[in-house]
Amino acid sequence: MPEAYGLIGYPLGHSMSPFLHSALFALSGRDGDYRLLELAPETMEQQVAAMTGYRGWNVTIPYKERIIPLLDRLDPSAARYGAVNCVRREPDGTLTGYNTDCTGFLHAVRDFSLGGRVLLLGCGGAGRMMATEAAMAGAELTIAVRNPQKPELAALAAHLTEAYPGAGIRLTDLEHISGSFDLLLNSTPVGMFPHTEGCPVPEEVIRRCGAVFDAIYNPARTRLMQIAEDAGIPTVGGMDMLVQQAACAQEIWYGAQFSQEALSALTRQAQEQLARREEEI
Repeated sequence: MPEAYGLIGYPLGHSMSPFLHSALFALSGRDGDYRLLELAPETMEQQVAAMTGYRGWNVTIPYKERIIPLLDRLDPSAARYGAVNCVRREPDGTLTGYNTDCTGFLHAVRDFSLGGRVLLLGCGGAGRMMATEAAMAGAELTIAVRNPQKPELAALAAHLTEAYPGAGIRLTDLEHISGSFDLLLNSTPVGMFPHTEGCPVPEEVIRRCGAVFDAIYNPARTRLMQIAEDAGIPTVGGMDMLVQQAACAQEIWYGAQFSQEALSALTRQAQEQLARREEEI
């Protein structure tokens, strides 16, 4: 009988995770069954408690922080960012939370500099991870959100300033972004399928950036990326990050190992699969 794994979130829509994890199971010769588990917010805690048959699962919006009180322990990767995107059920039945987004993110932006002037859009679970990595690299980091007055954002900025004194942290709202940046990081869902016409910031902000990373993978080229590319600005989308974090999750769940060549090929296959889906719509 296949081992059960899945992705929890709400809503899930047209997730690529089943395609990726099925391919990874095949590469490793594992008999795994990966399912989409759309958990309604009002019953999320009860539904997670009932997932006793699952060996592990991924976590996406909006549960990367909300899942934490339901876990027995956090791996240092999750504790560092205050966000969980991967859960492993231990042999004794206890649950450990991990963050594999960081592995995927650092691989995706490997050709960009995190230590310069960085603009981060949004600061949810993935955004907190990106903010921490930028601060660790000594960035002059501007975090732009809808409401920069939230106490948790001030607490995050204070924590990063104390933990990484070589970095500079500034909070602002999305409507009042000033200055130029070496790198723009988008951790918001603005522009994600099916609302592909959306863009988190005006064109003039994008044109003041040296490079763009958009964590969204569907569509492969968001409106944000299109505007940047039209201005000659290099971009990277979220598919590479998604593939790398999925592989890292399977390593956590059962010790899988994948070559970078295999993961690069899977990234290309996933992009082709996504393109076929877009043509069918």
